[in-house]
Amino acid sequence: MCAAPMIDRRRYVRQPLPTSVEFHHESSAQNYVGRRVDLSEGGLLMYVPARVPIQVGDVVRLKARAAGQPEPAGPDEPSTKATIVRVDRHSLLTMGHVAVGVKFEE
Repeated sequence: MCAAPMIDRRRYVRQPLPTSVEFHHESSAQNYVGRRVDLSEGGLLMYVPARVPIQVGDVVRLKARAAGQPEPAGPDEPSTKATIVRVDRHSLLTMGHVAVGVKFEE
């Protein structure tokens, strides 16, 4: 029995762009820092700590951090509204973090 080939249904090309990303999780009214893995015109993939109470449908406000930037982004830094579209907790067992896909709303 042959497995069916995987079809990439992505609408936009992903570009690897590993850097920190700050986000405000609106449901919990908390700020967190994650690790951006890749970026596309429509969204991004990031790794977040297991303690973040995140689920599909949650709204976040993202603020990118420049590489090597030691300080968090300030409150006046522009942010991007996004919706969580995928939460992969399986990566927690193998990599120690949760993989989260977000779709940009603005």
